[in-house]
Amino acid sequence: MDRMDFIQGVTRTRVLEKKLLSRAKIDRIIEAKDIDEVFKALNETEYSNAVAETSRGEDYEKILSYELKKLYKTMREITVDQSIVDLMALKYDYHNLKVMIKEKELNKDLSELYSPIEAVDFLKLKEAFLEGNYKDMEPEYREAIQEVERDFEATKDPQRIDLIFDRYYYLHLYKMANQVGIELFIDYVRDIIDFINIRSSIRLKKQGKDIGFFEDVILPHGNIDREDILFTIKDSIDNMIHKFRNSRISSGLLKGLESYKETERLSDFEKYMDNYLMEINKPSKYVNFGPEPIFSYILAKETEIKVLRIIMVSKLNNISPDAIRGRVRDLYV
Repeated sequence: MDRMDFIQGVTRTRVLEKKLLSRAKIDRIIEAKDIDEVFKALNETEYSNAVAETSRGEDYEKILSYELKKLYKTMREITVDQSIVDLMALKYDYHNLKVMIKEKELNKDLSELYSPIEAVDFLKLKEAFLEGNYKDMEPEYREAIQEVERDFEATKDPQRIDLIFDRYYYLHLYKMANQVGIELFIDYVRDIIDFINIRSSIRLKKQGKDIGFFEDVILPHGNIDREDILFTIKDSIDNMIHKFRNSRISSGLLKGLESYKETERLSDFEKYMDNYLMEINKPSKYVNFGPEPIFSYILAKETEIKVLRIIMVSKLNNISPDAIRGRVRDLYV
């Protein structure tokens, strides 16, 4: 990969970065009295075109979906190496695989749940699946689909569809990051795997699952040793804080564990996970040659969209501004 190939893409990304919502703007949106006031505030931003197409507050998802599609369309246009965008788009492929399998196995129309974002031609993949023509699929997708089908045939448990596809997603993501070979991308994937494994430990412990079940759930390729992760199923939160105090992700992980200890809400843990992942991407703002700014901008815009979704849902449910501030993520700018 020649870093000089990304000069034009990085130049255009710098322009886009300037259009991201600032913390001051987000604070003003949080203070809006209701969802209509949120829309008015967004009408003065890059979201104005999407807002103009939406008349009801309850249809806020149309605005966010519009912006997400625009994000990926723009980044594909300015990026010479599509594998950079594919790294971020891959999660939508695996989301769509889950929907596709559930439609078939549960005999339901779930067409509204499909994401328009994709790393592969998903319509072509779905057509091959419905025709039973697996041989032309990329091996990662084929193997995931076949294992899910075998497992569902044996267990009839729809929850395991998500579990198995999630495992294949992170394996696929790790493989792609290594193929691209950029240190930030590999670090990002290994760090998120560590967070996901510890989140799984907390969730499964709460559900009363044993270590045997956890062994099936734990993801490989994190930085934290597999055995250390496995035995957290028996640890208290205080013990986990002590055990991982010197880990690479400790700056975010310990805050997440402390927050979960206070509230017992995994959403609080996930907030600090997201904040950590944003923090390791912020140095990309100072990279002039290479793919990092493009990758990090996609993460930044997706986080902005996530923050707006939190605010909009909160406004529809009459959540106070202070409570909303406790839920929103750190921004890139």
